[in-house]
Amino acid sequence: MINYQWTILELFANNDELIAVDYLLSGSDGVNTVETQGKHHFQSVNKSLADIVESDIVQWIEKDTTIDNVNSIKLAIENQLKDSVKKVDFPWLAGTFTIE
Repeated sequence: MINYQWTILELFANNDELIAVDYLLSGSDGVNTVETQGKHHFQSVNKSLADIVESDIVQWIEKDTTIDNVNSIKLAIENQLKDSVKKVDFPWLAGTFTIE
């Protein structure tokens, strides 16, 4: 099971209307973590900017990016986690060291 964590990084508004947000979505399967960052533009937000909380924005992004019960942003993270491989050192640096 993948644990997702949304973070809203920036808001963009015109007068009192939320127009777009920059977001970060992290997904973790307990071993590996994948992150994606993007900008989402809203068609229309029917809530005053002063009354919006982060959970509202997350719900709106999820609703806007979900088609046939599949969220495209989460699906991209899920696919990357499935393809996760073990991180290795650069082979050209193997056996090297630095003296400080």
